[in-house]
Amino acid sequence: MIELTRFDGTRFYVNVEFIEFVETTPDTVVSLIDHKKLLVRETAQEIVARMLAYHRQIGGRPAASAASLVQRMRDREAADAAYPISEAEE
Repeated sequence: MIELTRFDGTRFYVNVEFIEFVETTPDTVVSLIDHKKLLVRETAQEIVARMLAYHRQIGGRPAASAASLVQRMRDREAADAAYPISEAEE
């Protein structure tokens, strides 16, 4: 897990394995595999550095296994199919 900071200054931990991607919009948004989004003070580069440090600490595994990634993709596709976005919502 890595520590992140909300804009109100509270600190919390997030499981690195649940992070799908990090983007700057211009604030930093961490998107999780369950579709939750976290708005944080850290930059995307800081988060990536913490993620890499975490992986080195637990044995050098740089990313999730291929099987895990495939399962995440299938879960995401199933969730997207179950809750489609209509054109009016876009």
